[in-house]
Amino acid sequence: MEMPNKAIKVTRYTRRFWYEVQCALLVSCGAPYRKRYGLGGVLMISPSRLRVVLDGTEKTIDSNYFFKTHVHLEGYVKRVMLIGLRLRGVQYENSIKIVDSTYITTANLIEKVLWLVDKKGRGQNVVLDDLKSRYADFFSLKDTVLKFSAIYRNRLAHGTIAELKDQEMIDTLCHVNKSFFQSFEQLLIAEHGNSALDKPADWGAKRGTPEAPELTVKRLKLGSLVKSPMTLSDVKAKLATTVYAKP
Repeated sequence: MEMPNKAIKVTRYTRRFWYEVQCALLVSCGAPYRKRYGLGGVLMISPSRLRVVLDGTEKTIDSNYFFKTHVHLEGYVKRVMLIGLRLRGVQYENSIKIVDSTYITTANLIEKVLWLVDKKGRGQNVVLDDLKSRYADFFSLKDTVLKFSAIYRNRLAHGTIAELKDQEMIDTLCHVNKSFFQSFEQLLIAEHGNSALDKPADWGAKRGTPEAPELTVKRLKLGSLVKSPMTLSDVKAKLATTVYAKP
């Protein structure tokens, strides 16, 4: 019987490695994002795009640009949530699903993510009290975003107003959003040595433990799971029963 050659080093690759290999092959073939990653079309705003919008300059500062900054600011907070979930041992795919399908008010979400990324095993109130005592500017900007720019964002999104015309108002709204982004980054880097634009692995996230998303949401008190939107096939079938069938 031939004995194995002990001089040959055998490398054992994880399932995550082969998953990434599969994704890379699908990317090279031009597969749509949802087929590459099996996330039902969920595509978070990329870190590079967040930086471009929230930390860059724009030639035209108008109502549309303000709306863009606010959407990207919300996307930034969602990215902090993703990192926090990964640090709390939630698997990557489930973290994406939870970020996409949970509802929690913006005020509560910001406070929740500050706790999620904390690595000291402290309760949420303890974490917040500590941060509030040392980062007054951050919490002042948070309050301004919620009571000022978020309100104008909602009015635009829900059709209450068509667009903003006052240039000083627009400039101030954009300034508030970008300042909050900068203060958030400064807090994270000072406290944890990492930016929210870094990869979760750079923060020290590991593979994660399997757990149903609804159990994770309940365990970490992340609000409530919202219903998924109708699928395209269901919408087309429903439209087909009316005189407005999609051609």
